[in-house]
Amino acid sequence: MSDLDALMKEQQAPVTAPLDIVPAVPAKDRAPAPRLPKLVTGSRRALFAALLAVAVGCAGLGLLVALQVGRLVNGAAVLPAAVGIAALVLLLGYGRYQERVLAEKLGQHYVAQLRVGLISHSMLASKVPSLGITVARASNDLSSVRNWVAQGIAPMLAGIPLVAISMAGLWMLHPVLALALGLPVLALAGALLLLAGPAFERARTLRRHRGNLAARIADTVAASSAVVAAGGVARELARVKASGQKVMDAAVHRARLAAVLRALSLGMPLLATALVVLLARHAQLDAGQIATALTLLGLCAAPVGEWGRIVEYRQNHRAAARIIAPLLEEEGELSAGPPLREDARHAAAQIQAERVSGVWLRGITLEGRPVPELLAEPGARIRMTGGDARVRAQLFGVLATARTPDGPVLGNLGSDASNRAAGYVVAGAIPAAVEEKKRRRLIGAAFGSMLPERGTVLRALRYRRPEASPAKALALAARLGLDTARLEHGENTQLRRGGMPLDAAQRAGLMVARAVLGSPALLLLNDIDSHLDAAARRELEAMLQGYRGVVVVGSDADWCSGYREWNLDGPQAPAEGAEGLSAAAR
Repeated sequence: MSDLDALMKEQQAPVTAPLDIVPAVPAKDRAPAPRLPKLVTGSRRALFAALLAVAVGCAGLGLLVALQVGRLVNGAAVLPAAVGIAALVLLLGYGRYQERVLAEKLGQHYVAQLRVGLISHSMLASKVPSLGITVARASNDLSSVRNWVAQGIAPMLAGIPLVAISMAGLWMLHPVLALALGLPVLALAGALLLLAGPAFERARTLRRHRGNLAARIADTVAASSAVVAAGGVARELARVKASGQKVMDAAVHRARLAAVLRALSLGMPLLATALVVLLARHAQLDAGQIATALTLLGLCAAPVGEWGRIVEYRQNHRAAARIIAPLLEEEGELSAGPPLREDARHAAAQIQAERVSGVWLRGITLEGRPVPELLAEPGARIRMTGGDARVRAQLFGVLATARTPDGPVLGNLGSDASNRAAGYVVAGAIPAAVEEKKRRRLIGAAFGSMLPERGTVLRALRYRRPEASPAKALALAARLGLDTARLEHGENTQLRRGGMPLDAAQRAGLMVARAVLGSPALLLLNDIDSHLDAAARRELEAMLQGYRGVVVVGSDADWCSGYREWNLDGPQAPAEGAEGLSAAAR
């Protein structure tokens, strides 16, 4: 048995061990929980370094301002001291401005990376979440991440150096004054640490209710026509209102704890100020030293007062990361694909060298049932029958994407039956082993469940083949029921919300024209003909009669009744004629 055969069997082998005999994995041996991608990496390193430098610089400027105030109170020349203080304050204000801008750049750059990963996961994953949950993750959850980076990390970087430098300045004035600031800061840090856990749990609860509300709204709007027809508007609005009430209650519950966090943070500077005044009087400090100490405390008040908000942002970020991180980790595996062994790469290259132009699929299992083998030479027209609509839709998805719910479909076409592995080969290539550009040239698909993406009509028509002639694409679409000359903005009409303003027949014509454009080696049409008008169906039937590649249709209409049947309920037939498939293309 070849290494490729062993690899395929390993990938497809079912897990038969019952759950009750699986040994528990010790905590120390468990795989670490998924984590979000690194924040400080690539071009973000420079942003983070600049942010840290600005924070330290602002802390130093604050100390200089406090010293200048002390000199002024002790009788220094008024004009030079006032000019110096004004200049330092302007520099400090500019530093705070730069700090805010750099923090926003850092947060937006990071969130942009996560957003792309989430959308990629929604398109590639076998189990796609509802539209509402996807939107909630790409908005609310990513907002939590952005708030932590831009409004959590940045104030923390600003506050810690400022407190440390202020304590050093107070120590120079009198060691006991440093304790007046240090002890309240330590007490605040301890209180915030104790409240961080409950804040995290309340953030998770609110996030869960928000996701449920978003999913309910999306599903209700999508089913609006059926709801109105069944007289259920009031009933569905009541359910939306109930879900919204849960969000409101969870938000208020979280706000109570957030208010405690912020009250503690704002109260700490007041406590430190009172202690400094009492200790300064006890230590008999002069007016200039007291003015310097109070100025330092005033500078610390703003960033330390944000620590409660920082804890809140951090827990919201953790709650969002708990959901987002596993999805992004899975997306990385899906987009990269499985690591192909060298013999698999060689097999794919060898198949391509044989210039096989047909389609061969064997050994695939869906929902625990084997799929009958498909062997088709160029020009074959096949109608998929048997099974239920859901299973047929899944199999069409496998053919279109070369991916099953368990992962990509690899294949190996050899003349020796003992070397044949379960997999999928079309036009001499393994679709799972080739890049997207090549796969879209090999395969064209139009399903009744498909909707065009946002953009112009012409872009949607040439989505598979961007290099195709616009005139050819538009003429093909016109034959199939989409005459762009009748649209208000012609080929530049913007498509939104799943293909609006096109009607169902025009959208179907667009998707079929896109699939046929360029005559791919494998053309897949599932439940799309019923959406075409009568004239477009006749045109499609005529096109397919002389089609050079393999056509697989999922339809019960009479126009394809003469096609060769691929019965999903039939027996698993042997792969007879595989050698003939290779010879036919030579």
